[in-house]
Amino acid sequence: MGVLNVWNVVFLAGLLVSVRVMVAGVERGVSSGVAEVRARWAMLAGMLTLAGFVGSLLAALGRGTSWQVVGATLGAAGGAGSALLLVRGAAAMEVSDHDFDPRYELQGVPALVVESIPANGDGVVRLPAGASPTAAMRARSIDGAAIGAGVEVGVERIDDGVVFVEAWSAIEARL
Repeated sequence: MGVLNVWNVVFLAGLLVSVRVMVAGVERGVSSGVAEVRARWAMLAGMLTLAGFVGSLLAALGRGTSWQVVGATLGAAGGAGSALLLVRGAAAMEVSDHDFDPRYELQGVPALVVESIPANGDGVVRLPAGASPTAAMRARSIDGAAIGAGVEVGVERIDDGVVFVEAWSAIEARL
């Protein structure tokens, strides 16, 4: 069959199944609220990929068909076993749930300066509707620069009722 032999096709099929696993994941929701981890697609991906790789390698080395089949079978077993261990090991890891810092809840939200913010001083910004209990709040520039009224800004954080902002043009320049 030339360069594209059956082992190359098996290897490519394994890669395609691997992509399916990466996109779809291995968790399935259960009605009790606890996620169930299913490793069968990951195991299939490991089996096909390693079997195709080992079979292709043995074919390239000129080994006979029986060597290729035995090697591919051992590769498939190793691929399935390692995928199972990786999925179960990853599922057993504790998730680090960092404490939520409410100061950064509105980070990145656009706002409008309604009273100019002097250098190292306070002004007033209007947050979009629904973003805050009070739509107009005291504001300071995060770098201490003056920001004129009518300028669109982005919220960095809120500390003690003061919104720390940066000119939207500066944010866009970094992007």
